[in-house]
Amino acid sequence: MDLFNQRSDFNAVFSVSNRTNKNKAKKERLKKEYILPMHNIQFQKETIPWLKSLLEMHKNGENIRAILFAVSKQLLGFELIEYKNFDHGLDVFIPQRVKKEKDLIGSVYQYLTPKDARLATGTFYTNDAMIEDIVARLDIKDTDVIFDPAVGSGNLIFNSKITKPEQIVGVDFDELAIFCSKVNYYIKFGQSAPPPRLYHSDFCQFILKNSEEFDYVLCNPPFGATLDVSCLAKSCVSTEDSLTYFVVYAAPLARKQSVFILPESVINVKKHTDLRKWILKNNYLTDIKSYGATFSGTMFPIVTLTLNRNNTRKTFIYDSSKVKFSTILSMPFYYFRPINKENEILIQHVFAKNTQSLRGSLFGLGVVTGNNRDKVFSSPAEGLEPVITGKDITPYNIAKPRKYIKYDRQNLQQVAPDALYRNINKIVYKTVSRNMNFALDTTGTLTLNSANFFIPKNLTISNKCLIALLNSKLYNKLNQLLYGENKISRTNLENLPLPDITKELQIQIESLVDKHEYDRIDDIINGIFDL
Repeated sequence: MDLFNQRSDFNAVFSVSNRTNKNKAKKERLKKEYILPMHNIQFQKETIPWLKSLLEMHKNGENIRAILFAVSKQLLGFELIEYKNFDHGLDVFIPQRVKKEKDLIGSVYQYLTPKDARLATGTFYTNDAMIEDIVARLDIKDTDVIFDPAVGSGNLIFNSKITKPEQIVGVDFDELAIFCSKVNYYIKFGQSAPPPRLYHSDFCQFILKNSEEFDYVLCNPPFGATLDVSCLAKSCVSTEDSLTYFVVYAAPLARKQSVFILPESVINVKKHTDLRKWILKNNYLTDIKSYGATFSGTMFPIVTLTLNRNNTRKTFIYDSSKVKFSTILSMPFYYFRPINKENEILIQHVFAKNTQSLRGSLFGLGVVTGNNRDKVFSSPAEGLEPVITGKDITPYNIAKPRKYIKYDRQNLQQVAPDALYRNINKIVYKTVSRNMNFALDTTGTLTLNSANFFIPKNLTISNKCLIALLNSKLYNKLNQLLYGENKISRTNLENLPLPDITKELQIQIESLVDKHEYDRIDDIINGIFDL
């Protein structure tokens, strides 16, 4: 089965790695930041102080291995002999209620690992409520074998539907994660259980050597971790993020279904286009479910993707919406979006009139000062000039600027070419916003980076007609359907479809813009697209 795009240059790509935390000051701060795994703590009054006491022990010089080994002895009532070298003779007391926590050993490991190390490896352990919801939707039998290629402490596969030790296979590149998963294995199945099939191994090496298939694959892959992919075949999706390789190589191993816990960015950010294309090309996707920001110490929302290599449908369910593969394949970057039948028709009508785009236009980033507190002022003064901010922009209008800066290009962190700022035909827009807010600046005023801009090029429609389109109810809805983001990005704007408009209709729209009759403009724009 040829599952991957052919890439003759693949051997030139030896690893993919996290590019987070380049700022040195931030890295130093993150080295000292420890996040309580609140998503897995049930008995907070007892467990939180106990975890903090372990952290103090660690800060006072005791290594994590020794602490985990001491905790494991208390949880199991015996020692894991193969990890005897972890033992430093520590004696750790665990209160009875704390012992009842699910995946206590995993919570200890998470908490004692500083945030910079967790970000570097992309390690965010799954919360219990999400696991229960995922497993409840799967028809797991006691004869089914479950594989987790990023097993961590094993909390994703040690669930209530798993009743036999032979049902479990797990891999992790982190030796301490495998230690934790083995502790949980013996907690669940007892000391007399057969040796677990839980392996300390690089995922790529395991996949290369493994010929076994499994009934289910359940995986919370590391987000942005360093991964050596030099051993994999040439035929593969190329990516900067390791999680793609977990999906592409692990999903085909599942005879029934695979479920991947992923950051929402996987379904709606450009850099993951190849992964979405691969999923759609192979007809794998059956279900997407949103969970919000569920990982302790993080703000990014999480989704699960359920894949089935034997899927025969040409649709998938996104939360409660039924979506056609063909609809997603017709959209820029194949963003996975919850598009119902009515909105599918709207998209079809708009793209049917697509004759041009903003791709040839000149885009500019508003001034990045590097320190707004010291370099952006609320009152005019000698040597300062006004600057347009995002708050100044509403549809069609720019309020009188309320902020001022000294435009010394050498002392500003990032600036666009001066000729772009001074252009009197630039269209400015509010950068961070769910709604589209575009206005024409004819004054050559500077903009701050909350207000980016572009100068239209090679279009058959006037600037006034263009901002009428972009501010319209139709394009606001289209933007949310296609992208669903709370920011307006250059990439998304460049891929919005634009129609031709007759000269007569352009004159009419321009007149209505001047008269502020925006509802009538909306009616005309709907008519252009036969809506």
